[in-house]
Amino acid sequence: MGVSLSEGNDSRRVREIKERWSKATNFEEPDRVPIQIDVAAPLFCKVLGYTLKDLYRNLAVCRKIQIEGPQWAYRVLGDDRLPNVPNMEDPPLPPTGSIAEGIAFDCEIRLPDDESPWLSPWIIPKLKTPEDLEKAEVPDPKECVERWEKHYLKAFGVKIPVKGGLTIHPPLSAAGSLMGTMRLYTYLYKYPDLMHSFLQKLLKTFFELMDYRDAQLGTETRSIGLSDDHAGYLSEDMYRKFVLPYNKQIYEKYGKEGRGLHMDSQSDHVAYILLKEYRIQSMDLGFEADIAKIKEVFDGKVFFNGNLNSKLLVLGTEKELRKATEHCIYSAAPGGGYAFDVGGEAYAGIDVNRLLYVINYAKKIGRYPIRPNDE
Repeated sequence: MGVSLSEGNDSRRVREIKERWSKATNFEEPDRVPIQIDVAAPLFCKVLGYTLKDLYRNLAVCRKIQIEGPQWAYRVLGDDRLPNVPNMEDPPLPPTGSIAEGIAFDCEIRLPDDESPWLSPWIIPKLKTPEDLEKAEVPDPKECVERWEKHYLKAFGVKIPVKGGLTIHPPLSAAGSLMGTMRLYTYLYKYPDLMHSFLQKLLKTFFELMDYRDAQLGTETRSIGLSDDHAGYLSEDMYRKFVLPYNKQIYEKYGKEGRGLHMDSQSDHVAYILLKEYRIQSMDLGFEADIAKIKEVFDGKVFFNGNLNSKLLVLGTEKELRKATEHCIYSAAPGGGYAFDVGGEAYAGIDVNRLLYVINYAKKIGRYPIRPNDE
C-alpha cells in the first residue's frame, strides 16, 4: 500500500485543487464543490490491514499508518485534499484518541488489547459526586506532560518525549469526559452553581495548558479551533448559561486571527450564537445539524463543511447515499462557502466503496451552477 505520491501528484491536479478551495473559502463559486472527506488513522488502520490495537500499542505500525494513510487517501479517494506526508525526521506524536482530559486529571485510560483490538482509547470517568467536583484541582501543566509520557510508555513500551504540552477540549466537553455524559447533563440542572465552579476550573486548566504549550514551543497562539460535541445537546438557553461564557473567553484570548469550531452534535439551534458571539470563520458540521438552517445563518460569513451521515457509509443503499449527498450539496453549496464532507470523522467501520460512491456522485452533482435534479 506504500505508493509514492508522485504517481498522482501532478501539478495540474494540485493547481486545480488550490483554485477550487480559494474560491469556495472566499464565498465564490468554483468549477465544483470542493470535497475533502475527514478520514484519519482509524480508517487507515482498516484499509492498511491493521487494528486500533496496532495503532495505539505498536509504535512501528503507528508510524507506518501515519505515513501510508495520507498517501492512500490522496491516491484512492480522489477528493480535493493536497498531498500530505508527515515529516518523519521530526515525526508527529502518535495519536492518543480523545483522552486528553483523562491524562490531565490522572484518570484511568482503557486501551485496546488482544480481546478488544478495535476498542478506541477511552477515559474511565473519575468525578462522580458533588464532592469530587468540589475537590478537583487545576492540574500542573508540567505534570500533565509527565503523565502523557507515562501513557505513551504504557501504550507503546518505549519512552516518547512530548514537545510542547497537552491541550484539552473546552470546558463543557471536558467535563463530559471526566464525569460521564449522563452525569454531566443531570448535574447541570441539579447543581448549576457547582457546575459553574467546576467549569471555571476547567477553563483555567485550558488556559494554563495552552500558555504552557506556547511557552515551551516559543509560540503565541492566535488562531484556534475548538471541538465541542457535548455542547450541542443543550437547549439554546442552557448553551448560553453553560457554554457561551467559557468558550467566548477562549476565542477572545487565542483567536485573534482565526476561529474554527467542530461539533458532531446538533448546532443549528445555536448557529446565531456561533456567528455573532464567537465570530467563527469556519465550522466542521456534524450530521445531526439542519444544514439548510446553518446555510441560512452562515451564508457568505462562515465557511463550513460536513453533514453527511457516516452511518450511511456502513449499510446505506445507493438511493440513500444519493439522497443524502444531494441534500448536503443542494442545501449548502450555492454561492460557495461549503465543502462536501462527512459529518464527523469517517470512522473505521465504513465501507470504502460506499465512500467512493458518494465522492463520485458529489463531483457529478456539485458542478456550478448547482442545479437540483427536480429543476
